[in-house]
Amino acid sequence: MSSTVLVQSRQPRRLALVWLLPIQAAAAFTVFAIANGAQTLRTWLLGAAVWVMALPLLVSLEAGLFAMMLFEPLRGLIRRAQYLLVDYSTLDPIHVLTPIVTFLAFALLLRSHRLTILHASPLAPPVSALGLIYFIEIFNPLQGSLFAGFAGALFMLVPLIWFFFGQSVEEEFIVKALRLTIVLGIFTSLYGVYQLLFGYPAFEQYWINNTEFYESIAVGHILRALATFSSAEEWGRYTEVGAIAAFGFAASAKRIRVRAGYLLCGAALFAFVILTGQRTAVFGLLFGLAVLVLLGARSFRGAVARLLLFLAGILLVTTFIKPPAEDDIWEKNENEAFSTVLLHTERGTLKPTSEESFQVRLENWAYLATHVIPYRPLGAGIGAGNLGQRRFTADSDYNLPPLDSSIVQIAIACGLPGLLLFLWVIGRATWVSLRNARTLPTDHSSTTVRRIVAAILCALALNSVFGLTFTIYSVAPIAWLLIGWTSARMKATPLETERETITI
Repeated sequence: MSSTVLVQSRQPRRLALVWLLPIQAAAAFTVFAIANGAQTLRTWLLGAAVWVMALPLLVSLEAGLFAMMLFEPLRGLIRRAQYLLVDYSTLDPIHVLTPIVTFLAFALLLRSHRLTILHASPLAPPVSALGLIYFIEIFNPLQGSLFAGFAGALFMLVPLIWFFFGQSVEEEFIVKALRLTIVLGIFTSLYGVYQLLFGYPAFEQYWINNTEFYESIAVGHILRALATFSSAEEWGRYTEVGAIAAFGFAASAKRIRVRAGYLLCGAALFAFVILTGQRTAVFGLLFGLAVLVLLGARSFRGAVARLLLFLAGILLVTTFIKPPAEDDIWEKNENEAFSTVLLHTERGTLKPTSEESFQVRLENWAYLATHVIPYRPLGAGIGAGNLGQRRFTADSDYNLPPLDSSIVQIAIACGLPGLLLFLWVIGRATWVSLRNARTLPTDHSSTTVRRIVAAILCALALNSVFGLTFTIYSVAPIAWLLIGWTSARMKATPLETERETITI
């Protein structure tokens, strides 16, 4: 007769208590923060947000990047929600949360790969040189204040670091990041629809009433919706990227349900882009979709046929749809937010050169090209022309008119050396992404990702001419991430060019 004895191991009671200690400490400090006032509570909440974003770095770099990509589209809403606790202030600590985690991630990357990441791919050396120029321009006295330089670094230098993250991530991460952009684009945009239907909540209206440098939020007699973002431009650019990704995944999906789901997501995001009232995002989206359609052609003749059909559709729209007059927009009252934004987008899309804002933009660029850039060939500082300069430099001699262009921004901030490097990196990355999209990879899913990345980079390259794409909180890191990933793929390009052209 035999018997079996089961021995069940139990976790030591001491280990369970150790795991409870951080939770108990957090709860105790929360009570302390509440008891000591709103400022202490805000500091504790922002510190907890940094901890939540940085903790995934202990798992992997990709996990930390996902945490920051979840936070960035919500930054604007969280920023405005903090005014439920504290009074308005021009110094907002929420803007340093993502930079802190970004530098932590970069430090971990340097620890693993040393300085080889600075030249690990063909575009890494010029990007590293551009980053060095950004860093030097922080201390340029022409921008008026050192604080303006540090503020400019938050807009420009921090997103550039994501290039080196893009070198290190796998294709699977890029797929997940694009899908995350689609999901977040839809959910954040629903809040924008709420703002259009019911107006801004009191805490957001409080921010609008106190912010100094956002005159363009007004369209006629209504206020633009911002969704959960910091500006309507950021909302438009983010949903533009999500829409291109959604249509790209739909075009390559083999199952009907999956394709239908992506098409619905793409259509919804397209509609949200229109509701942002951002004409630059509309043109970028149309250009990105055109590139996506052309990359799917089987041959050169097929590409020409697709291009003609695409242009024919645009020609029909511009021929038979009459753009509304500017007076039509001003005739709308405060309760007609939807129709006002739609008329604004329609007029700007069908008749862009007649828009007063476009004419003002051309005048500003002409002034900068003739009176500013030639006299500051080495740049006026990374904060020049940024919001940071307007906040921290009261002297009007230092302040510049709105730039409304990433290319003009680089020319002002970093001079001709920085501008040439920036144009080379963007142009080279866009060209290589198009070439990679037309070469035969190892599997069908890789083809899809390369086409989507190429279409997004083409759209963002166009947006960088007529918008501040590479200084937008949630979009600039994605742009540099895709450029870094494309640069890492450039190593394989000579081998891939010997394969057949894609005929899918």
